[in-house]
Amino acid sequence: LKNSLWILIFSLSNPAWALSSDRNQPLNIQSDAAMIDDNNGLAIYTGNVMVTQGSIRIDADKVTINYSKKQDLEKVVAEGKPAKFKQTPDGGKADILAKSGRMEYFADKDTLHLLQNAEVRQAQDSFAAQRIMYDTKTGVIQADKGESKDGRISVVIQPRGDKTEKAEVAPPAEKPKSKQPK
Repeated sequence: LKNSLWILIFSLSNPAWALSSDRNQPLNIQSDAAMIDDNNGLAIYTGNVMVTQGSIRIDADKVTINYSKKQDLEKVVAEGKPAKFKQTPDGGKADILAKSGRMEYFADKDTLHLLQNAEVRQAQDSFAAQRIMYDTKTGVIQADKGESKDGRISVVIQPRGDKTEKAEVAPPAEKPKSKQPK
């Protein structure tokens, strides 16, 4: 790969991370200030911004939203120190938590790009890198060190319950009987 980038594709045991109904929920936005340009399909929100859609929540200092002429959400760019993302998965699993300096959420593709010191967590599992691309529909994560020369990817996966078989311990071998002189 160009510039020897390490790319890791990681799929968690349950690919259905996102609530399947999130995409069909209304978009709610709260902020200190807003600029909306319907002619160009652009909205910019600044100051303590909170965006929610179903179980998805994004908290940031600034959020830029691009939408179609039909008012369909296309892209959300969140910037913060850090910007934060939260989503509840189907099946009662632990929430997915993410943070980074910049996030780009593509609603039509169900993908979240985390840029600048990115991290994704679910329960005690974590995934950290300079750049993480997370498919909220399939649960597939791609990560690399971005433009950083020294960056590394860090993955922590906790054991999953008592799935390991207990090893059977063989009885100790009998010592050979020594021959007694007669």
